[in-house]
Amino acid sequence: MKKSKFSFYFVFIAFFSFVTIFSVIVQKSYNNLINPIKLVESNTLLTPINPELNIDIIKEIESRPENIDAGGLNLINDSQISTSSATN
Repeated sequence: MKKSKFSFYFVFIAFFSFVTIFSVIVQKSYNNLINPIKLVESNTLLTPINPELNIDIIKEIESRPENIDAGGLNLINDSQISTSSATN
């Protein structure tokens, strides 16, 4: 009577299939964990904002003169306004 080694091969294949599936799941989980970290490191828009205020910038803004040349802000002269309203 010949003894079949079917059960040994089945256990052998089942064990390595389990190891392969387990390693694939661990690798995918690790990639899902690491990929967002890599994206944040490569993209500057995804970096967290520092909530601490830079006091030097605030002091520089406070030291600016209060009276800014208002003429530089007006893009349209009064003469242009009067001529455009007269033509309408």
